[in-house]
Order: sequence, then structure tokens, then C-alpha cells
Amino acid sequence: MTEDKIDAGSDDRRHDPRFVVNLPAHVTIRGERVLCKLIDISLHGALVETAGPVHVGDKVSLDLPNIGPTIATVLRITPTHMAMVFPGAVVISSLIPKK
Repeated sequence: MTEDKIDAGSDDRRHDPRFVVNLPAHVTIRGERVLCKLIDISLHGALVETAGPVHVGDKVSLDLPNIGPTIATVLRITPTHMAMVFPGAVVISSLIPKK
């Protein structure tokens, strides 16, 4: 099994530790609910795998398992992934795998 916590390197601008979760989730983009895979999460952001029609700066709603909808702003996109930042801290303890 891979390491659950991803260390932030010197090039990484994140201040919070990221945790690999690989869970199904949904993201609502411009009113359209799209299935996605929550790859990793931190207190202030997440990375999801999805090919939804989105642009950097868009506001989206990420429906987190066991937590519910959370508003986020799209920070980066690739053809298969979307990185987003939350406006405040999100309690993620229910998503982090127990060791």
C-alpha cells in the first residue's frame, strides 16, 4: 500500500499535509453534477480526477463523502484532474484512512 500522507516538497505551495483517499465523489460544475474521484485532500484543498467542463477560477461544489457539499475555487486543471482550494478549513478526519 502507498503512503497515506503526501509530504509537501519545497516546490509545493501547500501549507497543510495532503492525505491520499481515492474515494468516489461528485462535483457540481455550472449546475451539472459530475461523478469524480477524490484523489487527495487537505484542510484547505483537494485534487479530484474528472473531465468536467471547468476553468481556473470557477466556483464549484464538491460533495465530500460523509461530509457533504463544500464550495471550492478551481486552482489548476489538466485534461483529467482538477485542483481546488476551499475558502476555509474543512474537517477531513472522516475521510482519512485509519492505520
